[in-house]
Amino acid sequence: MKIVPPRRAPDEEQKLSVLSCLEALGPCTELQLLQFLFEYDLMNYFEMMFALNDLCDRGQAGRTKKQASFLYQVTEAGREALRLFGGRVPPSLKTLLSQQGPGWKKRFQMEMQNRHSVTQTDRGEFALNLQVVEQDMDMMRLTLTMPTRELAQQLAEKWPQRASRVYDAVIRILTEDDS
Repeated sequence: MKIVPPRRAPDEEQKLSVLSCLEALGPCTELQLLQFLFEYDLMNYFEMMFALNDLCDRGQAGRTKKQASFLYQVTEAGREALRLFGGRVPPSLKTLLSQQGPGWKKRFQMEMQNRHSVTQTDRGEFALNLQVVEQDMDMMRLTLTMPTRELAQQLAEKWPQRASRVYDAVIRILTEDDS
């Protein structure tokens, strides 16, 4: 006989906290949300996932497949829950979201628009795949071959902040008049 432990239901405060985070941070992946929650010691991975799944089951959060992950965002039903029960969100979280939320939101948007990955090639080199995406449309894809994973990772970490400058430079160079 297989024993299945009961699923731990997230408490209402955790679900409201996750909804508040999604509202303040905008659409984000589970990894992005976890980074925020972990940075401020708000909840662990399992608590977050239980809350997210329950919110999606209730229709208060939406989940959209994006590449190898899911993108989560608050639905209208979630906004209504926050209007009705937002008073139960800890004041410390509200303060944190008002102070730190805009910076995290900008970071998450930049990460989603300026994607990168590093893969090893058959020849043992490392392909640094860089992408600029706007409104789910590829604006530019660039693959650079690097001799080491470390170098590829260093450049990948700089990509989100520098992608728009690289894109602008490529367009400017390609549209220059050669005369």
